[in-house]
Amino acid sequence: MPGQALKRERKQFRFPQGYGDNKIVLLARDPWWVFTYWEIRKDREEDIVRKMESEGDSPAKSVLRVYDITNINFNGKNAHSFFDIELKGLANSWYVNVGSPDRSWIVDIGIISKKGNFYLLARSNVIKTPRFGMSDQLDAEWAVPEEDYWKMYSLSGGFGVGKGSLEMREMIKKQLEEQISSERLSSGASFYRKPGERKFWLVVNCELIVYGATEPDAKLTVQGKEIKLRQDGTFTLRFALPDGKQVIPVEATSKDGIDRRRITPIVTRKTD
Repeated sequence: MPGQALKRERKQFRFPQGYGDNKIVLLARDPWWVFTYWEIRKDREEDIVRKMESEGDSPAKSVLRVYDITNINFNGKNAHSFFDIELKGLANSWYVNVGSPDRSWIVDIGIISKKGNFYLLARSNVIKTPRFGMSDQLDAEWAVPEEDYWKMYSLSGGFGVGKGSLEMREMIKKQLEEQISSERLSSGASFYRKPGERKFWLVVNCELIVYGATEPDAKLTVQGKEIKLRQDGTFTLRFALPDGKQVIPVEATSKDGIDRRRITPIVTRKTD
């Protein structure tokens, strides 16, 4: 029967071990991780080894070389920085922790010789890791109804999970009334009401939320003060935001003290 023959053909089909390509492909997984896979022909490796030997050298190890090429027209030598990952066994794919959101990356696969020279086997496409956090694009296309906003804010933990829009408004009003009656407005607040006028008032208070993530066992400091990380390596901090310029250096150090990353948000507030 034709149908049975077709079923037998489908059962017999197997994806090949390789396609005879000499290439490496790079994909962004999330703001901190990328994924790469590759296929390198045997004759390509043999050509590189012969070239090394003709130059009086020999292969030492195979590596992935990961380049940060943000805002650069990359020529193979002008990256902001790079790091190597040594390959062992028969691996043909790898997850790479680049550790930096909103950056552009490219990966080479190659061989490092005993003299320390790098011989390229294949170069990947360029990718960009996603932003971490809210977009800086503020326009009508992304506007949401007020009710939906408060629901999302509540679910994210603002003013307590599960509180409704009306409850949160009452809570905000109560907090502001307490501040006004006790004259304990924070340095980040702006308040104006003339004596003897009608009971019409306005208060504006600003806070800054700083949040991020690193390796769960890392040491993290914000403005020089050590911050305790959650179990998944995330953290969230709230700051009063008075007028002026606020510099907030955030630094993460690996558990063994070898690796260190530093990002410094700078925020300016002006109240008219």
